Amino acid sequence: MCNKFGILLFVIVTITTSAFSQGRIKVMSYNLLNFNNYTSYCTAQNNPHQAKAGYLATIVANQQPDILCCCEVGGKSPSLAYSISYILGNSLNINGVTRWASASASGSEYLNNALFYDKTKLKLIAQTKVDTDIREINIYKLKHLTSNDTLKVAIAHLKAGTDCSAQRGTEIQQFMNYLVAQGNNDNFIICGDFNVYRASEPAFQNLVNPSYLPIAFYDPVNQIGEWTNNWNFSEYHTQSTHSGSNDCFSSGGMDDRFDFILMSGSIINGTKGITYHQNSYWAVGQDGNHFNKDLNYPQNNTLPSNVIDALYNMSDHLPVVAELDFGDVGYASESTEQNFMSIVPNPIADKLIVRLRTEKPRDVTVDLYSPLGVLLRSYRAYVTDDEVVEYDVSDLTNGLYIVNIKSEGVSVSHRVVKAE
Repeated sequence: MCNKFGILLFVIVTITTSAFSQGRIKVMSYNLLNFNNYTSYCTAQNNPHQAKAGYLATIVANQQPDILCCCEVGGKSPSLAYSISYILGNSLNINGVTRWASASASGSEYLNNALFYDKTKLKLIAQTKVDTDIREINIYKLKHLTSNDTLKVAIAHLKAGTDCSAQRGTEIQQFMNYLVAQGNNDNFIICGDFNVYRASEPAFQNLVNPSYLPIAFYDPVNQIGEWTNNWNFSEYHTQSTHSGSNDCFSSGGMDDRFDFILMSGSIINGTKGITYHQNSYWAVGQDGNHFNKDLNYPQNNTLPSNVIDALYNMSDHLPVVAELDFGDVGYASESTEQNFMSIVPNPIADKLIVRLRTEKPRDVTVDLYSPLGVLLRSYRAYVTDDEVVEYDVSDLTNGLYIVNIKSEGVSVSHRVVKAE
């Protein structure tokens, strides 16, 4: 009798070993700190948008993003359209570059979101918004011109303040209600300045632990915890670049993780043609050595000094970047049950780490196969809600493996590469 799983495994391995990325897209999310929005504390003297455009040009030239998601772009119409045009003409399409386009201006507040993209690689095919009690969350749908895969990008700038966690939670819940109506969040990222102090806040929990599991988002670096003023997360803090203040910039040094790019399970696992490129997530300029200090003192060697200076002078936030591979197939199959999800970070080293999420308790089998379909390991786990299991694979040689996860109504396969 034929081994049906062996045949399936051979097909999966054939696909995964021959798959290639048709294009890599770099996403940058950045709070521009009152760009062209002047207040009693952020003035034309201490935060001029003309100078900021030059700093942004330096940062973009260094990082070379393909999608730029911005928060705090001023102000109300028609000022917002002017700000977007100014950024295009003075930060992006300069020095012979002509590849940048923007989404339409959208927002009725003094601080709004804006999207810019490389029109030689991507086409904007739709944009909409979710009106929340505080400010709108903007949603854009982009098509990759080579692979034809579509990516949805949401930009959120949530209510600031230590005593505003409930308002932030409501904002995100209204966004998640929109996703429930859509039925899924396939190939979706949400980025921006969330202003959250800890992972237990309602806003963050609404994103990563929603009541409807298929719309859950994931942190690509899986750094979940009490971020604020916590040295253990110093490599991921994005605010503040200044220990002192010039009235406009927040002070206190690098000690908050406010800025994120979170991704749908389809991107983390690569089930829909777009895959997160492992180890590409970075708070730009963050070296982990400036906890509660200025970004540029002591000396920061992660980037050229002119780029570090531009980051310091541009905003009290750091931009966050992550890369996505378009046209990739075969990283994982999808669960046959809607209320079950598995995430397997790839590549692996000494440990195989599997995150299992279920809405009902279940026994799960995790089998590890060689590329030729030989069963190497078989593990069992009992999962009640959201569990992370780890298995020692330090004795295995480097190379390609297949992880097959089985349970009642569930059969999911992941490709992993062991590379020490």
